[in-house]
Amino acid sequence: MNISTNNIDDLNAIISIELKKEDYLPKVEKALNTAKNNAVIKGFRKGFVPIGVVKKMYGNSILLDELNKSVSEALNKHIEDQKLSMLGRPLPKPNESIDIDINNPGDFTFQYEVGLAPEVKVTALDKKTKVSKNVITIDDKTLNEELDKLAQRYGNVTNPEEVKEGKESVLEKAELNQELFDKVYGPGIVTSLDEFKEKLRKELQDFADKSAENKFKDEIYLTIMEKTDVKFPDAFLKKFIKASNENPIDEEQIENEYPQFEKGLKWNLITGAIAKSNDIKVEFEDVKNFSKDQLRAQFMMYGGGITDEMIETFNDNMMAKEDHVKKSYDGALEQKLFTFIESQITADEKSVTFDEFFNKKEDK
Repeated sequence: MNISTNNIDDLNAIISIELKKEDYLPKVEKALNTAKNNAVIKGFRKGFVPIGVVKKMYGNSILLDELNKSVSEALNKHIEDQKLSMLGRPLPKPNESIDIDINNPGDFTFQYEVGLAPEVKVTALDKKTKVSKNVITIDDKTLNEELDKLAQRYGNVTNPEEVKEGKESVLEKAELNQELFDKVYGPGIVTSLDEFKEKLRKELQDFADKSAENKFKDEIYLTIMEKTDVKFPDAFLKKFIKASNENPIDEEQIENEYPQFEKGLKWNLITGAIAKSNDIKVEFEDVKNFSKDQLRAQFMMYGGGITDEMIETFNDNMMAKEDHVKKSYDGALEQKLFTFIESQITADEKSVTFDEFFNKKEDK
């Protein structure tokens, strides 16, 4: 057996696997004997089917199966031994000249197209790189508007009978009193208007801070992507997309979807390079804590009322699910990566009001 990699350029290669018949025939003979012993064919006792009959009935399919196994094993070992960093998976090149004949076994050559992962140099992790970050303040105007919305939401309809007749409802705002405080936060949680305002202001601030942080991450992503040049084996990747799709996909659809696919792949390579060069790793405890934080946030969206013990129990159940663990791992890794990236760049902070941040129009 002879295996070689021919680099067409920095991003494309061809792996050739030359199989001599002595490389695979012993495996074929062994598989034929196994089939002979297990075959159930009318007119013959099990285990006494002539090998010629087995060859005639199953020979070519057994030969093809063993060829595929030998090539697959050789390909995987070669990739591992050569430490080839690939994009996607190797794609077999069509070869119509291959003739599968159990009675006339020969030498075969199989070729695979390979897309090579480019070297990624992230040079934007520097204090010279400035990324805009909004610092949102909850001013009195914002707080009063939110108070007014709550008074509207928990107000009383003054004309219920007319509403039944199809007329428009007339709403009387709720007063800012204990009744409203109890409706919003539960009985006795808040006992004065000042406490009510302070709790509401904190909720608005937490929401604003989270939104600003997400926007900051988006800006970091765009900045790093723009400042990092990555070349791809585009033709190969488009072939890979077509070959990997469960349903038929035409060229136009591939062209339309490729830019988004390329962006995702580019970001994965960038974050992979950052993690590798800075030894950023995710431990199981990181995954578990990330999952726990996400679950706690979800429960808070529905009003909270859950203890730490309940979170622990629920989290243990979720961590038994493979999909949840993978999502939590990805989330924990992203969290660590962004924390590191933020420490390397300069956040260009700008103070804005709640209204300016959430209601400003995008630049044309």
